[in-house]
Amino acid sequence: MKPQAPDTNETEPRAPSAGTQGRGWVWGLGAALLVLLGLGVVPRLERARALDRRAEESRQPPLVATVAVRRATPKAELTLPGTVLPLQRASLHARLSGFVGRIHVELGDKVRAGQLLAEIEAPELQAECHRARARLDETERNLEFARASAERNQTLAREGNVSHEVSEEARARANTAEAALKGAKAEVERLEALYAYRRVVAPFEGLIVRRNVDPGALVTAGSTTGVTSLFEMAQTHALKVYVEVPQSLASDIRPGLEARITTLDAPARALPGRVVRTSGVLDPGTRTLLTEVQLTNEHGLFAGAFVRVRLLIERDVPPLLVPASALAARREGMTLLVVDAANAVQQRVVVLGRDLGSQVEVLEGVSEADRVVLSPPDTLGDGSVVRVAQGHAAL
Repeated sequence: MKPQAPDTNETEPRAPSAGTQGRGWVWGLGAALLVLLGLGVVPRLERARALDRRAEESRQPPLVATVAVRRATPKAELTLPGTVLPLQRASLHARLSGFVGRIHVELGDKVRAGQLLAEIEAPELQAECHRARARLDETERNLEFARASAERNQTLAREGNVSHEVSEEARARANTAEAALKGAKAEVERLEALYAYRRVVAPFEGLIVRRNVDPGALVTAGSTTGVTSLFEMAQTHALKVYVEVPQSLASDIRPGLEARITTLDAPARALPGRVVRTSGVLDPGTRTLLTEVQLTNEHGLFAGAFVRVRLLIERDVPPLLVPASALAARREGMTLLVVDAANAVQQRVVVLGRDLGSQVEVLEGVSEADRVVLSPPDTLGDGSVVRVAQGHAAL
């Protein structure tokens, strides 16, 4: 069998002509140019439209959000820091100089009023008391002799046996002796009263919170600088806390006002207390009113502890409230921008009260009928016209 010859009638692929290749490159180049043109023109058109919108907006009044000024509720709470103090506290100093003889109490002892705490030995003072009593006895005898002599001379003068001058001199000596007796008695009373202070007694019922001396120690009379006290006492069955109330609430603080005291170790436990008195004047440095709150010590609260005092205040005229974001600090002071019925801005300088965080009390400058601008820009000022955004009601 002879091998078959290839079929010359089968079609073979033909290479594209030069004209067809040229047209393909032209179309591809055109498409690429169109894409590049679109990428460059479209953003420019968008930017141009955005500029037009901003230009249109710039020709309109600025858009602002407003909120209505509202009045706070009559009941308010004011929390202030304070330190617990004993109801009474005293440093006991020696009234006479000497040596500490005996001490009858120790640190932390409960004592009653008048209880003997310590005894001071003062031998020099004791000797002075003895000498004063001896002088008193002497003046008493001198007075008896002077009186008897005066009476005798007076009788002799009436009988004419002595002159009137001699009788008067005897009477003068008797008067001098009587005055000397009064002086001697006063000196004895003074020294004995001073010597009685050798017994150191408790001035009130309470605790011995400090003992500064030991038996045998030399003590000096007085309480001047450098003189150490013998004891320190505190009365802790009731406690007191002093707080500084700001001027904005000072007029609402009255005796009998309820208070709640909390401590750092037990913040969930609120101890009841009451305002008992105030200083009645504001401190010119801090513009605060010194207020005393008292409470019974039923829970073993330590004097000296840091506490927070929450005062429950009932205000006759509650202040106005505005959001803190509405305030603007400007050259004139703290200001609020009020929008009137014609959407015109009025810049009001205000007097502020307490800062409550998100809200601030306003004491002067606005009324309940006003609406204020939130987050006011620096470009807004007195007389500016604005557009008010819808949907912003009173907070």
